[in-house]
Amino acid sequence: MGIIKDTIKEIENLGINATLSNVVITRIGPWTLSYVRYDDGELGCGCANNEAEREEIPEDVSFIEDLLNLNAYDVIDKLGSLENSVFINSLRASIASALSYRLMNDGNELKKEGYDVEAFSAPNTPLLNPSKFVKTSDKVAMVGFHMMTTPLCAEVAKEVHVTELMDLKQLLLIDFNADDESNIKIFPADKSKEVLSGADVVYITGETVVNGTLNDLLEFSKNARTRIIYGPTSAFYPKVLFERGVDVSLPIIFPNTPDFRRRFALSRGYWYSMRDVKQMLIKRRG
Repeated sequence: MGIIKDTIKEIENLGINATLSNVVITRIGPWTLSYVRYDDGELGCGCANNEAEREEIPEDVSFIEDLLNLNAYDVIDKLGSLENSVFINSLRASIASALSYRLMNDGNELKKEGYDVEAFSAPNTPLLNPSKFVKTSDKVAMVGFHMMTTPLCAEVAKEVHVTELMDLKQLLLIDFNADDESNIKIFPADKSKEVLSGADVVYITGETVVNGTLNDLLEFSKNARTRIIYGPTSAFYPKVLFERGVDVSLPIIFPNTPDFRRRFALSRGYWYSMRDVKQMLIKRRG
């Protein structure tokens, strides 16, 4: 979790102060949604995927209640002293995103710091428009199968290779009338170095931040023309991500409103296509 640790330092150096206000945890998804309250009373929110099986999420998370209303940086320090786990990492990442919220929400602060920033609403998001990054001659590698983006990339790219942590049997397809051969091939995660090293464009899910694989994946893909990180789990201040080799960040930014929190909670974590959810496109200028 060096990326989150270093990002927290960068955010603190920018003078952003807040207390941890609330945490919403779902076991479907599963998601960790954190809220902080800035010194001026405004809320910031951020989300991270647990990427864990249900039994890996602690049954007893009451310890979080003792962290509410504490300084968010003190909370991060306390979490750092706990046993390392995907769940704890997701909590740290979601708090980092919540602290980043006022930088990320409209992108104006990022523009002042020299980033190119655009905001999009579904369905016109860059994640659903691969032609922004992919050429017809490209080999695309994707860390994580994305039900919408993977087939869209396949319509543009020469070939799409996907690496997955899940049991590949879950992605098997039976089509008795298939009339052509797919240009999508799926490999187990232990083939990541082989798959990513030969790609022109690489899509990396933000979940790699919480499972600790992002640094290795960036090293494997160092020869790619463009490396893209996407999703709610990467919705934090992107300076460290870019320093590590990411070229484009496509974070999902949730509204900080009570209405969104209610809808998120009632749906048990379903946020896709909800109103006011935005995707940012962030690049280093020049």
